[in-house]
Amino acid sequence: MAQDTQIICPKIDECREVSPALIKHILVPFDESQMSYRAFEFALDLAKKYNAKISIITVMFSGVMSRSFIDMTSHQKVIENDKMKQISHSSKLLQDIAKRFGVEAKFEVKISNNVSDTILSFSSHQRVGLIVMGTRARNSPNRFLIGSVAIDVIQKAVCPVILVK
Repeated sequence: MAQDTQIICPKIDECREVSPALIKHILVPFDESQMSYRAFEFALDLAKKYNAKISIITVMFSGVMSRSFIDMTSHQKVIENDKMKQISHSSKLLQDIAKRFGVEAKFEVKISNNVSDTILSFSSHQRVGLIVMGTRARNSPNRFLIGSVAIDVIQKAVCPVILVK
């Protein structure tokens, strides 16, 4: 087997070698948690090996989608500005790291009232071949050891999903 091929098995008795170009675009949902940094690290390694690009998205939760930035109170504007500064810093850091390893990485911020739907929509519209995401189950009791966003993405994604704990 050549080093630049990969074995795939559509059925257990139908395995074959193919080009590793199956993974061309990797999505990393990023929320600045330690798990999302680890997911980025995992995705970066895969992107380097598969010569793939990475899209990193941060979904800022907004329960009131009809409100504009102008309609916010001054206190809300300060909080949103602080969030955007932190996200901007993280974006530059992750893009610089990817560039150092020769991996193309783009960072986007989405504002939504449904994080998993935003991740799924982005992945299908951008033809993502793999989603690599951290999971920490921060808002869930023992019933959801994975996390509700991760579970939703796993169940509905049209591409493979790797969870990094």
